[in-house]
Amino acid sequence: MVEETGREVAMERLAAVIGECRKCPLFEDAHHAVPGEGAVGADLMLIGEAPGKQEDLTGRPFVGRAGKLLECLLSGIGLSRDDVFIANIVKHRPPGNRDPEDEEIRACTPYLEEQIRIVGPKVIVMLGRHSSRYILSFLPVEFDRITEIRGTVYPAVLFGHPVRLIPTLHPAAALYNPAYREALEEDFRVAGRELAEGRGARDTGLKGQ
Repeated sequence: MVEETGREVAMERLAAVIGECRKCPLFEDAHHAVPGEGAVGADLMLIGEAPGKQEDLTGRPFVGRAGKLLECLLSGIGLSRDDVFIANIVKHRPPGNRDPEDEEIRACTPYLEEQIRIVGPKVIVMLGRHSSRYILSFLPVEFDRITEIRGTVYPAVLFGHPVRLIPTLHPAAALYNPAYREALEEDFRVAGRELAEGRGARDTGLKGQ
């Protein structure tokens, strides 16, 4: 409980810093920063690309149509939003929902890295090519299309913490292409198996003590 409280305090402080961030011009057209939300000690962390219109208005990640689909995907593996931590590569909405630019990603990702350190997830699912490209650059893994690598499990040590990395499509893509929904569901089942195996290994270790 003490550890959890410490994580919550650290995340709240970081969210306050993000709310005041002026390191790139994205804040100029934004209504709210969208730091991220969820369980600070979650085993599963989801990383998207950037806030959209609804997220910008509410200050919360994945609350639009893509967010509804994300909740369905989580439900399919027995989880809810409250069980995971959800963040984005950049914390302010790019104008017109354009892709985040490299300099914006460079300015903002130290916040994401600190969030990963605070949460310490067992599994990270990267939603879309921008978040996948950034996180997998630490291994490094390069790719041209997210469909080439989606659903692949990459064991890694990220910021001193062992984690399983799983790239997949962004839920927004499935709103326009139903075939992508099947791919997302399959990739989330992969994440569910990784989480279950991690819990099994932990339980086995505890029994052996």
